[in-house]
Amino acid sequence: MKIIALVLALTTLLVPFSPSEAKGADSIVDIAVGSDQFKTLVAAVKAAGLVEALAGPGPFTAFAPTDSAFSRIDNDTLQFLLSDRGLPELQNILKHHVVAGRFDSSALVGLDQVETLAGTALELSSVRGRVIVGEAAVEAADIVASNGVIHVIDRVLLPPPLERAVNTLLSAAIERGVPLFNDGSPEACCAVYVTALEALVLGTGFDLSDSERKTLRGRLVEAEKMTDVRALAWEYRGLIDAVIQGNLKVASTPVIEDVSGKSLFTFESSDQVRRWRTVLDGVMGGQSTGKISHAGSTLVFEGNTSLRNNGGFSSMRTSLPKKSLDGFSALQVRVKGDGRTYILGSRGSSGAGRDSYWARFDTVAGEWITVTVPIEKMERHFFGQKLPGKIDPSQIGGLDFYIYDKKAGSFRLEIDSIVAVPSVEADIAFGNSPI
Repeated sequence: MKIIALVLALTTLLVPFSPSEAKGADSIVDIAVGSDQFKTLVAAVKAAGLVEALAGPGPFTAFAPTDSAFSRIDNDTLQFLLSDRGLPELQNILKHHVVAGRFDSSALVGLDQVETLAGTALELSSVRGRVIVGEAAVEAADIVASNGVIHVIDRVLLPPPLERAVNTLLSAAIERGVPLFNDGSPEACCAVYVTALEALVLGTGFDLSDSERKTLRGRLVEAEKMTDVRALAWEYRGLIDAVIQGNLKVASTPVIEDVSGKSLFTFESSDQVRRWRTVLDGVMGGQSTGKISHAGSTLVFEGNTSLRNNGGFSSMRTSLPKKSLDGFSALQVRVKGDGRTYILGSRGSSGAGRDSYWARFDTVAGEWITVTVPIEKMERHFFGQKLPGKIDPSQIGGLDFYIYDKKAGSFRLEIDSIVAVPSVEADIAFGNSPI
């Protein structure tokens, strides 16, 4: 029923912006007519297989991103979402834009958050008279239908990424296998890894294509010919990484995790790049830009900062499962910048309008550096204003990178890896170290 309700709400987004054109007498279905401003959204709804399920009385509140909002998402990500493999994530994103119940703009102003049909929360705030929903600003509010209300927003709202069943299985195998390998039991590590991989070949509850299963089966047969058990463990780990990255046909270089650190991002896979999204000063009326791209094995964040309209910042953000940093006390990133000063941030959630904890670091133009940031030294900020307070590593549910140095001009930050490290590493430095 939630998917049916979702379609009802989303099809209203085909109408033009003007609230005066919606008299409130027509239902959501009646108002669902073609419009040039929501072509991408219509394509997304069709690709998600939701068009035929138009039924239900509502009421619903729909936050409608325009074509311009979708243009902020890079083309590779859009193509992934419109593919068969991206279908679950696309449906989740669409449901993330719809709330059960009728909430006009005056009702939204009085709330801190609303729950969506995806089971996620959209955080609400007001900045200089503009309603902010998640990371989007409402451009046109209170388009009324007999069974709902629509608010037009200036960007696509991205929920926390769905965890694929195959990734859950393989991540659990890695978590069990790595300590066995590092403790001198590669045979036991191999047993854990191959059990998980064979489950993918034989099972039906995982979203692997027939060709991927065939490729994996062949790679396992070839691996069985290996006589060096340590090399076999590495081979199995390479297969696990290839499945997670959706790249079974390309041989990967497996990395057995060291117990001294926990890798959060390596960016060898475009899937990890897609987990990040930009947050610009447009929510404050600014004109800065920013985009995210995948450069082989790194993430590139680049754009232009503008000081017009009290702007001046560009940022990108991702969510993390809670307790991802539990037991660690520092973040370590390997980056190549342009000589400008950047900010590494952490937060209790991935939503906008909430506290963030910052640590500034300088870059050396064109040079790779490693930045180690003790979490306890990160400063609490709210919309750029410094406040008292600290964040515990176990509370971190999101990470940010900001360019916010009160300077106008182009910027470019390339990120190779993000690792959580324990106190023995964190005490080394708070700043930069050349590689």
